[in-house]
Amino acid sequence: MDKFALLVGVSQCEREDLPPLRRARTNVEVLKRSLQSPHTGFEIQTLSDAPLGVMAETIERFFRHRDGDDQVFFLYSGYVFQDIDQQLYLSTPTTTIDDWGQLVRAKTIPFHFLLNVMDASPAWRQVIIFDACFRLTAGIQPDDPEVSMEKELNLMIGDRRVILSASTQTQHVPDPEGLDAWSYTRYLAEGTATGAADTDGDGCLTVKELHHYAQRKLQIAVPSQQPQFFGSEATANQMLLQVPSQTPTVKYRQFLEMLTETGEIDQREFRLLTGRNRLHAFRQHLGITPAEADEIEFEVLRPFREHDQRKQLFQEYFARLTEGNYESE
Repeated sequence: MDKFALLVGVSQCEREDLPPLRRARTNVEVLKRSLQSPHTGFEIQTLSDAPLGVMAETIERFFRHRDGDDQVFFLYSGYVFQDIDQQLYLSTPTTTIDDWGQLVRAKTIPFHFLLNVMDASPAWRQVIIFDACFRLTAGIQPDDPEVSMEKELNLMIGDRRVILSASTQTQHVPDPEGLDAWSYTRYLAEGTATGAADTDGDGCLTVKELHHYAQRKLQIAVPSQQPQFFGSEATANQMLLQVPSQTPTVKYRQFLEMLTETGEIDQREFRLLTGRNRLHAFRQHLGITPAEADEIEFEVLRPFREHDQRKQLFQEYFARLTEGNYESE
């Protein structure tokens, strides 16, 4: 069995009223680095802000030129639009909205194109990730400000395919400027690179373990965001890759992750308050230096710092809107 990954990021579109998604390029790069580790065994292709024709052809070739026992791993990070036909469309760098507020579909990649090439692929094991900003075009007038895309994503699953989505809700309020936050994909990459997502410590990381790791991290940082998993339990519990779960630093990180789930966090200095004696004893047992332990704790508690930063920046953002001194994007 061979493993192949295609990571696609679209960080900008032609329309000025569509803020750049700088995280799209970052998502591609960090996930590429985590999958390049020798133990993963992936052959990796990346596309960042590639032309429409190149994107479509690369995606088609990627799924078509596979064997039945191959494992494929596909990431799309960028805007996804739902138009007045209720269908979803992946953005490209030339994607635009016309003067009537309707999507110019010729400058997008329709979801049904992606579904067709996935269904036609011989590869039996497919992991598909959407770290996307879902948007409605102006022709749709929803009753609620947020609309769920769960129905559309459910249509893509099958016996051999698992879909992971960073969110299932439309998003029309941009992230505030100055927000230094990690994405669902970056937490997937962290769980892969560090081995921390391997919760049972068997060295075999499954899709489900990886999703649950990133989901837990992201929901601490952004409680309103609900990453979802779609697909069969059997497929999700198959091994995706091997990780170095038996090293002292990974064991310490996993123990610290467990403590943070139930322990009290200092909200000013962002340190774990409970279980310090147990943590200190375990660090000594593993032979980890205090500096290494502090670095791991800083990384593990990142979502708590992000939550605090996001809360402060959004308060400032909405205060400016209320005062009429901030021009909404």
